[in-house]
Amino acid sequence: MNPTAGNILNDIPSAIGTEHFETLADTPNVRIERIVSTGQTTPDDQWYDQPHDEWVMVVQGAARLIIADRTEELALSPGDWVLLPAHCRHRVSWTDPTTQTVWLAVHFA
Repeated sequence: MNPTAGNILNDIPSAIGTEHFETLADTPNVRIERIVSTGQTTPDDQWYDQPHDEWVMVVQGAARLIIADRTEELALSPGDWVLLPAHCRHRVSWTDPTTQTVWLAVHFA
């Protein structure tokens, strides 16, 4: 297998109306993806409740997460990351509508 390289900030889609998900690497135990948000949020009546752990970092932009059973939102700026254990219900309550927020997400068992 040949090595693959890239830059997470290259070729970012512009003027998109929905969040953009791009898988950067995928193995049976780990999936790494780039997510690009521009003002998108998770609907108020929806929660992410995943069967696997997720480590996520904001590379560019800004966002806020709501984590179930917490009273305060978690604000994320470039370099901030959070580890969401399996079945940790969460949702995105805000992403910066004036710039692209680039996330790096690692999903693993």
